[in-house]
Amino acid sequence: MSHLPIVAAPDAAFHRDPPAARSVVDGSVSDVRDEDLHDLLVDFYAAVAREPLLAPYFEHVDMAEHIPRIADFWSTILFHSGRYSGNAFRPHMAMPGLDAPHFARWVATMEATVDARFVGPVSENLKALAHRIAYSMQLRLGVSPFADFRPVRR
Repeated sequence: MSHLPIVAAPDAAFHRDPPAARSVVDGSVSDVRDEDLHDLLVDFYAAVAREPLLAPYFEHVDMAEHIPRIADFWSTILFHSGRYSGNAFRPHMAMPGLDAPHFARWVATMEATVDARFVGPVSENLKALAHRIAYSMQLRLGVSPFADFRPVRR
């Protein structure tokens, strides 16, 4: 996994590391802010790299390049920053074998990563958007979704 310098190589057995420290502001756990996205995604992709089901899809991804782009994506959909332009779906068309269990694990990993660090309405919106993104991508890939559609409340 030479292209993942920020994360450890996945173990053969499934495991989870202890959650990262929660973001604390003024003595209480904070909600996700735009400036938190990069570190949140570093933690998320570190967890993905330990997931036997997901890691193979990312072992050739240059995370130094990928994470800032994905941070821009999340910034755009969460905070309307407009920093992301592109087609987030296109790379997934070139990933053979993606099916509902992959998307279920991706969403569960995202939720666990967010919950380990943040609490609040933006955090809940991020998790709801992750479900919506997974649902949409599954439909576009011709995969039966692992869960029903969950509308995003704003």
